Amino acid sequence: MDDKSNPDKPSGQGQRDSKKSIVVAVISILLAVNGLLLWQFFSNKHSLERVNITLKTALDEKASLSAELEQLKVDYERVSSENASFQSQMSIKDEEIRNKMEEIDRLIKSGDAAQLRKARNELNRLKELNQSYLAQIDSLNTVNSELNKLNSDLNSSLITEQDRVQNLTKENSALANKVAIGAALKASNMNAIGVKFRSSGKEVETKKASSVDKIRTCCTILQNLVTEPGRKNAYLRVLSPDGAVMSTSSETFLYNNQATLYTLKEPFDYENKDMEICFYWSKGSQYSKGNYTIEIYCEGNLIGSTSLSLK
Repeated sequence: MDDKSNPDKPSGQGQRDSKKSIVVAVISILLAVNGLLLWQFFSNKHSLERVNITLKTALDEKASLSAELEQLKVDYERVSSENASFQSQMSIKDEEIRNKMEEIDRLIKSGDAAQLRKARNELNRLKELNQSYLAQIDSLNTVNSELNKLNSDLNSSLITEQDRVQNLTKENSALANKVAIGAALKASNMNAIGVKFRSSGKEVETKKASSVDKIRTCCTILQNLVTEPGRKNAYLRVLSPDGAVMSTSSETFLYNNQATLYTLKEPFDYENKDMEICFYWSKGSQYSKGNYTIEIYCEGNLIGSTSLSLK
């Protein structure tokens, strides 16, 4: 039955119900909008929190990476300065590490999350590279230490060997001196007399200076089995009363490493047994009165001496 057939229902009742429905619909819409706004608010808030967390994480990572990189730089510079002697051997590794540091520094400064992840990976590689660098430094230090020890041992051995050689040289020198001394010839029974010759050729001893034709000097050269046998020269030196060497030439022989003037040279063949030699010296003019000193030398050694007094 429609409304028009109901005489008891008021005419304004329908209008009120219609308005009520509209209000309810509006409220429902408002509630839905508010619900959507609240959902969007909480959703955006959650997203913002995630962004803030991500940003904070990125900033913390950036700070951490920067701190680690700076510490690596400090450690690297310290190790490099402490091991400057190995700079030439480590130059390639140095360049690689420095390039890697510069690359990581650029990645950190970019601030991008992806770049920071790449920076973290590169920093880990740099740490491995730095460990390899330190291992090589340690190896070089070990080798250098061993070389220094070896060098020290060699120097000690060299010093010891030099001392040994020096001692041997001294011993050899002393032995050579002993051999030289032992090999030196010696003369005995040395005597010198003034002689004059008679018309028959016979020589007669005289001490009268005006009568002396020659000074005869004889000696026995003693046996010496150490001396090399063979042809040798004996040198006679006659010193006049005034100390001058009497000689008719300027020929010399070596004595004490000095050229020494002699009076007469007499060659003889030595056979490692006693033998007698004699010298006859003619001045060519009258002898002076006084004391004469006569010396015989052989192979650079004074082997005998005597004196002669003429009146």
